[in-house]
Amino acid sequence: MPNLKSKNKHLTRDDRREIMECLDKGMTFKAIAARVSKDPTTISKEVKKHLQVTESAVRHKTADGAVIEGQRCPSLLKSPFAGQMGT
Repeated sequence: MPNLKSKNKHLTRDDRREIMECLDKGMTFKAIAARVSKDPTTISKEVKKHLQVTESAVRHKTADGAVIEGQRCPSLLKSPFAGQMGT
C-alpha cells in the first residue's frame, strides 16, 4: 500500500476526476484508494458525499399494474453505488 502520509490531507480536483473515472470502470474503493494514495474510507465518504441519484424511466409495478412509489434500486444501497459523483 502506498505511503498515505506523503500526500496532502485533502482530495484535489485531479483526485476527484480519477475517482470518477475509476467508478465508471467499476473499480472498488480499495483499488481506487491505491491509485490516488488515499484511505479507502476517504474514497467511500467522498463518493457518498457527492452521490447524485437521478430519476429513472423504470417504474416498479404490482401484479395488477399499479405503480409502486418510492421504491429504489437495491444497487444504490451498496457500494460502489450506481450513479455519478457531482463535479
